[in-house]
Amino acid sequence: MTTLGKNTTISWLGHGTFHIVTPDGRRVLIDAWVDTNPSCPDPWKAQARADLDAIFVTHGHFDHVDDLMAIIADTNAQVVCQYDLTPWLQSKGIAEDRIVGFNKGGTVEVAGITATMTTAHHSSTLYEDGKIIAMGDPAGYVLRFSNGFTVYHTGDTCVTYDMHIIGELYRPDLVILPIGDYFTMDPRQAAYALKLIRPQYAIGEHWGTFPILTGTPEALQAACKEFDVTTQIIPLRPGEAVS
Repeated sequence: MTTLGKNTTISWLGHGTFHIVTPDGRRVLIDAWVDTNPSCPDPWKAQARADLDAIFVTHGHFDHVDDLMAIIADTNAQVVCQYDLTPWLQSKGIAEDRIVGFNKGGTVEVAGITATMTTAHHSSTLYEDGKIIAMGDPAGYVLRFSNGFTVYHTGDTCVTYDMHIIGELYRPDLVILPIGDYFTMDPRQAAYALKLIRPQYAIGEHWGTFPILTGTPEALQAACKEFDVTTQIIPLRPGEAVS
């Protein structure tokens, strides 16, 4: 079992949803798809809400935001998102002081985390009341914790040379990136992304939830060999954690 040794616990709740306990004991979710997520283990549906400090939203597809309102209602968490998503949140009754809406390249301090928003190449819409609603622009986040440990969550994306820049600027220790294919990168593209970023560790996400998402951590490990990538792949299953 991989041990990060950074006083940080990262749990995968299935699909694109992660729960992180920071070195300061703060609790955050990335993409709060919990209650209706078929991969999320039942105990996490309550546990994910406990003492939650912040929710980071990468984009507005249903498999990332369908449970967002319920979790906001059950917690005092701040919601961190791309600026153009804030009108939709406010239209749902979310108070302005609970929303941290900013944009790519910007940096904010939330729950003791220094968070920088990054580019993700994807889409962001929601089907609601019979209409397609624009849900801002997709994004990723570089999260720097108080002890210097740095996590880069790419968001849903294809591989892009921007990742080399992010690797050079922020030197992330751990990268969370999609590997499922069809809607995002496949394992081979993800391996090349890791070649650009050069982190010590990586966790694959956005795979296995539905049959169409065929990528696996094992395929990512194999592709890393093709590109001489030395990043250690952490093959989490839903409900598992690394700390």
